[in-house]
Amino acid sequence: MSCPDYSQSSEDHQCLLVIVKLIGTHLKSKSYHRLFDRISRLNNVRIADQQRGVWLRYRKSYPKENNDWGDFQAHRKVVGLLCVGKITSNADIENLSKDYEQMKKYYANTLYDSRCLLFGVLADDSDLFDDGPSVEKNGSETLDAGNKNIDCPEEVILESDHASQKNNLPNKTEPLQQNLRSGVIVYPSAECCIQLEDHLKDYVSSLFWVLESKRLDRSYEKLEKLPLLLAPFERVDGITIDNEGRSFKKRCQGRLRKHIGDLCLLAGLPGEAISHYSSAADNLRSVNDWLWLGAALEGLCAASAVILYPELHKPGSLTRNSSFGGSGDLLGSRQPRHRSGSFTSSSLPSGIDRYDYKVKNCLTPDEIIEKYKEVVLQYSKFKAACVIETEASIKATRILILQQQNLLASEFLKNLLFINIQLSDEEKIQRYCALSHLYSQIGMERKAAFFKRVAAMQCVAPSNPNPAWFQCYNLLLETLKGYKLSVDPKEFMYGCKSGWPVIQIRLLHELVVTAKRMGNTAVAIRHMQFLLHNMDNHLSDEERREMASMLESCTAKVEGTPSPLVLDTGTILPAVPFTRLPKIRSFKIQDLAPHLRPHSKARKNFVPPPNNSPFIYSPIQFGSIGRERSKLKIEYEWIQGDVCEVAMQVYNPMPLELKVSNMSVLAEGGALEAFPASLSLPAESGPYPVNLLSCPHAAGDINIVGYSMTVLGVKSQCRFRDIPQFKQHKYAVKVVPALPKLQLQTSLAKSATFTSMADSGSIISSGSLSLYAGQSHDCAVVLTNISTLQISELLVTLDSKLSKQKSSAFFTWDDEQLQKSLPLEPESSTNLTLHITAIADFLLQDSILADVDTSRGDISRSTSRCGSRKGSTASFSGFSETYPMKTVEALLKFEYSGGPGMDAEHFRECSVSLHVEVQSSLLFTKWDVLPAEVYVNGIAAAVEAFALHC
Repeated sequence: MSCPDYSQSSEDHQCLLVIVKLIGTHLKSKSYHRLFDRISRLNNVRIADQQRGVWLRYRKSYPKENNDWGDFQAHRKVVGLLCVGKITSNADIENLSKDYEQMKKYYANTLYDSRCLLFGVLADDSDLFDDGPSVEKNGSETLDAGNKNIDCPEEVILESDHASQKNNLPNKTEPLQQNLRSGVIVYPSAECCIQLEDHLKDYVSSLFWVLESKRLDRSYEKLEKLPLLLAPFERVDGITIDNEGRSFKKRCQGRLRKHIGDLCLLAGLPGEAISHYSSAADNLRSVNDWLWLGAALEGLCAASAVILYPELHKPGSLTRNSSFGGSGDLLGSRQPRHRSGSFTSSSLPSGIDRYDYKVKNCLTPDEIIEKYKEVVLQYSKFKAACVIETEASIKATRILILQQQNLLASEFLKNLLFINIQLSDEEKIQRYCALSHLYSQIGMERKAAFFKRVAAMQCVAPSNPNPAWFQCYNLLLETLKGYKLSVDPKEFMYGCKSGWPVIQIRLLHELVVTAKRMGNTAVAIRHMQFLLHNMDNHLSDEERREMASMLESCTAKVEGTPSPLVLDTGTILPAVPFTRLPKIRSFKIQDLAPHLRPHSKARKNFVPPPNNSPFIYSPIQFGSIGRERSKLKIEYEWIQGDVCEVAMQVYNPMPLELKVSNMSVLAEGGALEAFPASLSLPAESGPYPVNLLSCPHAAGDINIVGYSMTVLGVKSQCRFRDIPQFKQHKYAVKVVPALPKLQLQTSLAKSATFTSMADSGSIISSGSLSLYAGQSHDCAVVLTNISTLQISELLVTLDSKLSKQKSSAFFTWDDEQLQKSLPLEPESSTNLTLHITAIADFLLQDSILADVDTSRGDISRSTSRCGSRKGSTASFSGFSETYPMKTVEALLKFEYSGGPGMDAEHFRECSVSLHVEVQSSLLFTKWDVLPAEVYVNGIAAAVEAFALHC
């Protein structure tokens, strides 16, 4: 044998080998594979009137040199042949029959029985088979007519009971022609062949009886005429053996007993097979026949494994479709079937459980492994038996996997590596892939990944004239799991130590190179994205610059997309967004300017209900659920058609200048027009403020889920759920219907100081005025509609620190004239005349007078007793400088609405800040007090007279 069969296992020693060959050219490859799968499901058949069964294994092809080893190990012999083909005319049947005969001659030396299964026959083909039963023409015509109305899906055929099908279904599903002598069976089509399983069971039964007859013939063969069974290389080498001595007879007897053991195992008698193998091993050991001794011991291990591990060959259970009628699984059996070698209660004497039944000379689990070691040792003595040695190591490994002895299994696999076999490049790839699969089964994922990577490199080895880059890429992709790497950035924990970074970086580089050699630049870009974004903390500055330059050169040819890539094999490469290039330090949704914010009439007029609860505090928070749901809701609202803003802070961690273009907000749930921004970030610098602008075009709720941008030629859609520092996955913003915009201008000079009023956020204009007490002035306020919607509602109110009575006297306007100008059309204006009258008190407050007296007033007083004529003069100078001016502040508020926003009861509010300085109209700057004497009733009295100076 030139190449090992890496799918070999111990239970294959009890399986009959059947080849399923495609003949002709009319049957499509897909239909052939479907038929092969259907035939392969019948891997065990219970023989009628026997407590035994036959196990089968099917192959699509089998080298003839492997078939020559059938005398050495009987399970390697091709004993069955099934040829399948499709016929479309009379000539096809004759041609396919010839091909069938040629295939039988190819395996004539070992073949027990064969069948030819043909699908698709005409109604008048009954005369093509002379020896077969005739079929009436009417019946065939009935079949053709029935095909138009009756559908025979394959699943229904497999699940339904065959007996009920024969009674209930029309004759159209029965084979039209059958000639058992020639082995040719014809069916209407590959879909309507209900009796296929019945015919296959009959065919397997014929194989069994041929096998049973050969077993019995060998068992009763005379000892005087024992043949010497030879391995293929023993015939070629012409080994000279003394055929007259006693050792020769023991050799012949030992080899024959070993062969009989093979036949017993194939016939479902593992207990008898163990007896024959044990006897053969004793005879062969005594004559130093090491090769056949290894074969006898291997058979002994296989028969023991069949008995100890009956679950090895359990067929996989298939889920039954509930729409099918009847009961049972797709194979027509409810209970899982055990191998024929396992002892069930039906095959044992009454009162004996199969777990208590002990077979003489049956090996224990530990003895099986020891014998397998000896088997490998005996095979290693023969260079021509290297393939047999390899397969024995694989079988031992599978047994150890079942015993969960992984370390010992790795020893057998290690020995397998030192077996020198001349293999082609394709066979080497199969060898390394098989080793990788076995290492994966014993839990050594890194070693499995290593051999899978070696197999990938073998696909593009320099000695390979036709490098298979596609196969190399697929194999490299399968190694990622073993090296704790994933193509999905969500599964790769950034910053956590997982795996071996040097090997991971090397593997990603190999994937990039292989994808380029495949001609798939988009896949190469995706792997470069992952390498630069997720492995940057393990790259040096020079490596990061080199990778960024390589990525830019590739994206210049093919743009990097933010969508997943689907490979030809069905593997999906998820998108790799650059969430860390650049890094986002903060993300904050900005509210509209105060004078542009929407206000709700319902909210304005809302009066909270009184708390009628007798409890001051209650631990039951009924509104907690609602509060949890509203955490994601932003407290402010946007307006349809208005430009909105999101503020971010970014910084560049790369050692090169990072150019970011088309940076915009990523939103869901509403129509949002984004205005992309571009920026250039110096190397390893930041943070830098970035404002992203957008405009909603429809009312409703908008969920801001991230941002999009283009970096290094790669489009990225960065979502908050993929960025660890963001606790929220989305920000919900309510968009109210469109509202008009109002611009205010006054005829007054702008105020030099800001107002001290509390509600000053909505101020968009200001005016300053100085008046004397009692003076009036008219101020013109120009209202301009600067939007595309008309203003239908307008309400003017005044807010000041004066009392309501004084405020209404200080500021007055004609509201009726203003309402007549509504609605205010777009780009049109109207005037509001505001009449301002300065109002002030005549007298000063005591506090002001006290301040004047103590601080800046210069007061001199004279006092005299009664009758005194002399006195002094009191005077006050500079009073006009110390008298404080009165400042009146007011806000003229405009609440307006229109368009769709008015229908939704929303409005906007803006205001004008007014500063009015009120000066006194009359000031007493100086007064004098003069003493005088007068006589009242002849009595002298002192009187002070004073003069005022204004």
